[in-house]
Amino acid sequence: MVLPTPHAYSLIDNGSEKGIDLCGWKITTSKVAIFNSAELDRAAQELSVPNPEMLFGNNHLTLTHEASGVNITFKAVDALKRVDSSPNAAEGIKVAVAAHWTKNNADAAEKLKGVVKPYDWTYTTDYTGTLVGGAFEQAGKNDAGIDFEKLKRPDPILFYDDLVLYEDELADNGTAILTLRVRVMPTCFLVLLRFFLRVDGVLFRVNDSRLYHEFGTTRVVREYSSRDEDYNRIRGKIPKASPWGVRGASKHGSAEDLSSLTDPNWVSATMASVGPAEPNVTLATVTELRPGLPAPGKYLLVRETLTMTPPGNS
Repeated sequence: MVLPTPHAYSLIDNGSEKGIDLCGWKITTSKVAIFNSAELDRAAQELSVPNPEMLFGNNHLTLTHEASGVNITFKAVDALKRVDSSPNAAEGIKVAVAAHWTKNNADAAEKLKGVVKPYDWTYTTDYTGTLVGGAFEQAGKNDAGIDFEKLKRPDPILFYDDLVLYEDELADNGTAILTLRVRVMPTCFLVLLRFFLRVDGVLFRVNDSRLYHEFGTTRVVREYSSRDEDYNRIRGKIPKASPWGVRGASKHGSAEDLSSLTDPNWVSATMASVGPAEPNVTLATVTELRPGLPAPGKYLLVRETLTMTPPGNS
């Protein structure tokens, strides 16, 4: 296989800021410590929901295309502004949680009171980035989407970084985490923003926002997808371990290694294997996203494109 020849590029290393200049794009990340108390106070004034337990508000990814004026940034506080703050925001998941905990815990009512709040306490966000200079529009039927086959090639990775934007352990009843990964190759870049939710015994949720661009073209592709699945349906896909392969296994049978349930990549792949192969909920643009989409067992997809036009040529 002949690998592509890299365009001229330069790496950026300014302390906490790392990145790359390539093909007219400046792509930078910042990965620093968790918000301090003063920063948390400022965030609390901006947000309509309480801060999550761990808020990395100074972590961010910024992609700037100077010729067109396009600037796309991914920031934690902006993502949290997309969390539903209405009093009935988590009513649907509250019903599911109550049904599970009432069946398994005599103190379920008291437990619910301590966990379920009058806002979306799962910190679910459908954030897809903050855009300045340009607009995403509904992708046409003939518009090419993300070239996943190209992304499978062993092309050199010129720049890579991964960040955590926020995380909350849901009062020790699961986890909600928003992470970000960026990969720059000689011919393209890919960004994956992933919200991962696990409510123990109740459900899993994965909201993915991907940003893809092939250098030499004027199009940026954005795909947003969302899946919900029942917790036990995913847990049932864990491979059974041999009784002698896991410490503490019963002599009468095998023990489960539940570590897979904490791996967003494994859970996401398993959700895709047990759920619909094709999206059964489609929207024209992310502006149509609403709390509660999709319903459990559904697969939602939004595909959009942004055309980069030099200022004054639109």
